[in-house]
Amino acid sequence: MEHGGHLLFWKTVNTIILFAILYWLLRKPVSNFISNGIDSIVNKFEKAKKEKEEALNLLKEAEKKLEEAKEEAQRIVSYAEEVAQREKEQIISDAKQTAERVIKMADEEIEKEAYKAKEELKKFAVQKAIEIAEGRIKSSITPELNKKLIESSLEKL
Repeated sequence: MEHGGHLLFWKTVNTIILFAILYWLLRKPVSNFISNGIDSIVNKFEKAKKEKEEALNLLKEAEKKLEEAKEEAQRIVSYAEEVAQREKEQIISDAKQTAERVIKMADEEIEKEAYKAKEELKKFAVQKAIEIAEGRIKSSITPELNKKLIESSLEKL
């Protein structure tokens, strides 16, 4: 056992020395590896945080532009409605003026035609009165009256 205890002692010493050498040799690379890994994770986290902030800013900017576009669209629609209303009123006004002119022209034409009809009716009435008078005169003139009229006319001359 003495020999087994001695062997165990040297195995333990060798193991401790091996760990010490490994610690001394690998301390910086392992520390650097862990530190670099942590730094890499921190950098990735910071980069993701910046990208998130940029995305949020872009989203806010897009929302602002959307709101501005909606407002501009509303202004355009309001302006178009105003223009359409003015055009409608102008068309109605023009139509009323045209209708008034047509009515006035029709009234004038009616007056002209009524005047013409009255004149024609007067001419017709005068013509008929003359015809009736001629007929009565012809029927009332006898040869004796005719002779007297001729003699009276001759005497005046």
